[in-house]
Amino acid sequence: MKQKRAPRVNKKIKARLDDGTGIIENISASGGFVKLDCEIPKKRFNIELQLNRYKSIRVACDPQWHNDVGVGFKVVNVMDSKEALFNEYVESQIQALKHFGTDRVFKTEITVTLKDTNVFGNVYFSNYIEYQGVVREKFLLTTLPEIHEMLSDTRIALATIETYNRFISSLYFGDTLLAELTTSDINGASCKLNINFKNKATGKMVGKGYQRFCVVGSQGKVVRIPDKLMEILDYYQNFEDSD
Repeated sequence: MKQKRAPRVNKKIKARLDDGTGIIENISASGGFVKLDCEIPKKRFNIELQLNRYKSIRVACDPQWHNDVGVGFKVVNVMDSKEALFNEYVESQIQALKHFGTDRVFKTEITVTLKDTNVFGNVYFSNYIEYQGVVREKFLLTTLPEIHEMLSDTRIALATIETYNRFISSLYFGDTLLAELTTSDINGASCKLNINFKNKATGKMVGKGYQRFCVVGSQGKVVRIPDKLMEILDYYQNFEDSD
């Protein structure tokens, strides 16, 4: 009887190999696929998986198959007695997949109104920064509906510490803006939200930027991101968007 393969989840994870680096495309407790920027390994190799800024796991793997960009592998051994941590991480990703769905890009739409445009009829450049704020609020309210209660109960606030948008093309009154958000550079107290703006009708990119925020306590000091929010930020994390 053919052995049932352990459930896999599509999750981009930064990986370091013996002689190069790569990005895990999908992972399970028994194996996965890694996209490489180095030579495809033909024999047993080691991968260090960067689960987040503070946690990494070393895994010994056997190559099973390969294509032009990477290799499918079987997990042989989780080193440094971290097998429980590895299995817990994979299971948390499976549960998050059930809750949030398969798309690890948060998408929302904004309709351009007259007040958003200038005398030339196109969206004024500074409004893209305002749009970023709207997208962030929609992201939090959609993925964490109890965000207001959480902020109030813990007496914390999300403070924007950096924002940037590169103008690419114009939008006009009545156009529908499609915003796509992923996260990166997550640490204990801050996170980078990567936000792309597209014209929904044409699919053309009109703006590309990011917003970085940190969590501030009632005394004005930077504090850790709450666990519930951290789980969501991790789910939408894309290491390819990191600086």
